[in-house]
Amino acid sequence: MKNDNQYWVSEWQKSKNFRVENDRIKPKSYLFSSFPKTNLFGFQDLHVRPLLVGDFFSRQQRMAGYNVLFPTGFDSLGLSAYMENKRHSNMNNDDISLIFEEEMLELGIGIDDQKTIDLKHEEFVASLQLAFIELYERGYIKYDWIDVYQDKSGKKVVDDYFYKKNLYPNKIKAFYLDISELKEDIIEKIKELNSTEVFKEKLNQMLKPTNSLTIPFSVTNGARLEYTFKEPEYLGGISFIAIHPDYIDFTEYTRYEEYSAIELYLSDDNTNDFGVFTGNYAINPLTGKKIPIFLSVKYDCPIYIANPYRNPMDRITAQEESLPIIDVVQNGVFIESDFLNGIPVEQGRSLIMEQFSNAEIGTFEAYYSKDKILLSSLDSFGALLPFFMDIDERLHSLKKNLPFVLSSKFRPILSDDIDVPGNMMPGSINHIFSTAMLPFLSVLYDKIGASTSIFSNDAVQYFKAWNGIELLSIPADEIYEAIFVPLCIISVIEKEKKVKLPSLYKTVQLIQPTFDEEYHKISRANNNLLNFKSILNKYSSDACRMYFLSKPLNQDFIFNEPELLSMKNLMRSIEEFFYKSHGKTDTLKAQFEQFVQSMQGYLKEKDSFQYVETLIQFFKETLWNSTVTQHQGLILLKFLYPVCPFLAEELYQTIFKGKYLISDDGWII
Repeated sequence: MKNDNQYWVSEWQKSKNFRVENDRIKPKSYLFSSFPKTNLFGFQDLHVRPLLVGDFFSRQQRMAGYNVLFPTGFDSLGLSAYMENKRHSNMNNDDISLIFEEEMLELGIGIDDQKTIDLKHEEFVASLQLAFIELYERGYIKYDWIDVYQDKSGKKVVDDYFYKKNLYPNKIKAFYLDISELKEDIIEKIKELNSTEVFKEKLNQMLKPTNSLTIPFSVTNGARLEYTFKEPEYLGGISFIAIHPDYIDFTEYTRYEEYSAIELYLSDDNTNDFGVFTGNYAINPLTGKKIPIFLSVKYDCPIYIANPYRNPMDRITAQEESLPIIDVVQNGVFIESDFLNGIPVEQGRSLIMEQFSNAEIGTFEAYYSKDKILLSSLDSFGALLPFFMDIDERLHSLKKNLPFVLSSKFRPILSDDIDVPGNMMPGSINHIFSTAMLPFLSVLYDKIGASTSIFSNDAVQYFKAWNGIELLSIPADEIYEAIFVPLCIISVIEKEKKVKLPSLYKTVQLIQPTFDEEYHKISRANNNLLNFKSILNKYSSDACRMYFLSKPLNQDFIFNEPELLSMKNLMRSIEEFFYKSHGKTDTLKAQFEQFVQSMQGYLKEKDSFQYVETLIQFFKETLWNSTVTQHQGLILLKFLYPVCPFLAEELYQTIFKGKYLISDDGWII
């Protein structure tokens, strides 16, 4: 008996078990799992379940005769990974992704050693930078001011979709993906997803659904003033309206006798911080009360409506200017608010749109307000932004000289090792973009290294041929970068190439994080990281695979060593069962047929948890005191193979005298 993981890993590599074939006859299957973020010590957080789910189905589908694309790689971009690698390079291997590769191989995760994607290697960086440039050239990526969240030091910057504790809203000049013209396409793609309505709604929320109400105000001089409220509050508490001098023709709202005051306000001699009264009033369409109109540059919008109960600064301004203040909230409920009187504020807000629409006072519109996705990072150790800026702040593409990387002296260089002219762009391409591009660049599998354009005709044909991702398994907290943004990218490709591509994701599995027994998330911050290498050695790779796959993916996973020990003992019992003599009489025909039917159904439904649970239950409750025929034993072994490949290979060769690998024997018919 070999019983040696390294032996079977070597055999799988020799047989090219995980290679993507140039085979037009075999049906294609594209599976995708998120790449691990590298560090010095491997899978310390036990965050391997997404990869195991992908490997489970890839092994089964290869056995069933599919040409499977299950790209594997390592997310080694970013400051922390880069610096940790450099800091420990003299003590350890210079490439920290190899630590992950060793643990993945020992765990039985299939890796094509000819086509592994490592996000810090130049051939991938070139492809990533080329896609970035092409999206910029087509006007989808822009360089301008964008809302972000940032820490006080300015070192951490995230997309304004992410609300992070201890981060503050700010505006910075950066690269962003403009999805303003794609929102309808993205919404349609979300509808097409094979997922729950709750999940689809979560994706829709990333576009920030917003309601607006456009209200026409009559003005005391006979003019009309239109204002659009976003998520409107009740109008009863308005104390003043300020219009900006750039708004249409402000003289339309101003009395002639006020012109001199306005001219002074707009001159260099102005000392008025607030504004100047126009002499006219807007009429509140519900209450009929007069609202003074001011001309002001204090506010950076065309029209500003002040509601003191909502904004304390508006109250202060109204008091300083001796303007009337109408209180519309008292003790958390509306007052002086007509139909809202006595109703709690949060509850009342939901009635406002309906009441104004019913009264035919305003025009209601529901729309999505999110139209920018941050693509820049302040981290300068990732994939460098493939542009430089000249003295006039004009951007110049490095398209002909990719990849654009850091040299060993931390100096940015082009592929032919020439210095970069102009000034470096601050930061690098962020994790959102590199993660979102992986499903597309992985399809161009044989082309990575040649920097194939995602807009080429060949690329479009590849996308069509692979027919979307059969199963996407990712951490539950990565849906923005791993699902939402790729939907934006595929919308761009379809629009530019005028084609309809297959749905990007056929089935999505969101996998919850791992916790320790005290229900603390396993993380560096909680100081409870584990030695995964030690766990593998202590409990065996197959026991770990069975254990990680035996828990519901949509529930938090609590790591428990006694349970893992129990799984190790179960593995021994399964092995002993196969070494028992086979029966000559088929005593379990009905139960076995039902078992096979259930297992095939779970595979069709992409339900790895029910598959593994049923497998364990069948062994425990049906097989321990029974015997199976030789044929049934082989079927059982094939069902075991995607879960415990090392044990299955060992038993196949030892008991069933397999001439080749069990995967060559074919799936159960």
